[in-house]
Amino acid sequence: MGIAEERQLVTLGKWLRVAREAKGVSLEDAESLTRIKVRYLRALELGDYGAMQAGEAQVRGFLRRYATFLGLSPEEAIARYEEEVPPAADAPHPGPVPATVSQPRSMDLTAPPRPIGLQLALIAMVVVILGLAAWWIFARSGLFDSPDPSPSPSPVVTPETVSAATTAEPTEVPATAAPAATFPASASGGVTLTLELLEHVWVRVLTDGLTAYEGLMAPDLPIESRTWTAEELVIVETGNGAGVIATINGQLQGAIGGRGELCARGWGPEGEFPVSPSTSSDGSGDSP
Repeated sequence: MGIAEERQLVTLGKWLRVAREAKGVSLEDAESLTRIKVRYLRALELGDYGAMQAGEAQVRGFLRRYATFLGLSPEEAIARYEEEVPPAADAPHPGPVPATVSQPRSMDLTAPPRPIGLQLALIAMVVVILGLAAWWIFARSGLFDSPDPSPSPSPVVTPETVSAATTAEPTEVPATAAPAATFPASASGGVTLTLELLEHVWVRVLTDGLTAYEGLMAPDLPIESRTWTAEELVIVETGNGAGVIATINGQLQGAIGGRGELCARGWGPEGEFPVSPSTSSDGSGDSP
């Protein structure tokens, strides 16, 4: 029986469960050794990949770590996963989150009408402008001069004439939004996060679903202790987004949130992933 036929008969979840039982460890033992919570291990063995908070990136990271712990090939685990859950043809390609484009101001039909006096003033201004333009045209044509038996040339319309006769209020042009920040792909295919601390803040960093750091960080920490690398997904959480500046693959991303704001940001090799904070401002709560 070939490898492809064996994959069709044995699902990925059953393959993992049989390997764990052959190893003689329970889900609780596997949790303490892999630092992957029991509910996620059980979801992998049941094929319930929708239970992962960060989506496919977290599934792939957990599969690699769990397969390595069980003595299985991580590449084989990923191949089985891709055969069971092929990517959707119309799924959007993950990427940085685009900036919001300002929309032109629409007409408010419920707004009260302008005062009559202002309307009359505008009408009078338009009449005066048109009258001056007509006078200027006639003056250039020589109609106000003495009659001349010789034929007079036809009036010439110049750009100044058109500009004076068609003067109108300028149209407001909406501003164009700046492009979203991007970062270059790493040569190794992973993603590298470096944090710059402006204040003493609480920070949690997760790499491929595992807690790599959790606690208070100070601005005077060495650069080596503020850099992490992940294969699939790196997430940073903090209770004060304005005090933490993130750099991904050498590209500055700026502050990850507002002052005093509990926030979470996640990045993968292809760009930023939308994630939700899973902790309180003092660092309590479960990791994703």
